[in-house]
Amino acid sequence: PPGLPNAGKSSVLNALLGRSAVGVSRAPGRTRYFQTHFLTASVRLCDCPGLVFPSRAPPELQVLAGVYPIAQLQDPYSAIGFLGSRLALPPLLQLRPPSGPGWTAWELCE
Repeated sequence: PPGLPNAGKSSVLNALLGRSAVGVSRAPGRTRYFQTHFLTASVRLCDCPGLVFPSRAPPELQVLAGVYPIAQLQDPYSAIGFLGSRLALPPLLQLRPPSGPGWTAWELCE
């Protein structure tokens, strides 16, 4: 069935077949083409790449949602900055205050 990238479609197929029939990865985009496997003579299982519909959401939010590969971002710290601008990460992560004027995405990752 169609679904978002990295939602577990390939993993479910492998579990149902009881073997590693299709490749899986933690990163989205591992499945590149439509694949068909027979569970029984009359039950066919299909695996397909994830579908990402055009979104008006910024790429940083799409990375955090797991539907856009972080490797595609020109600045991978922008996803952390996006998250940090909306959540109080330092208290949540029990971080000491930075030496400078405020937290940067780089400092949160360090």
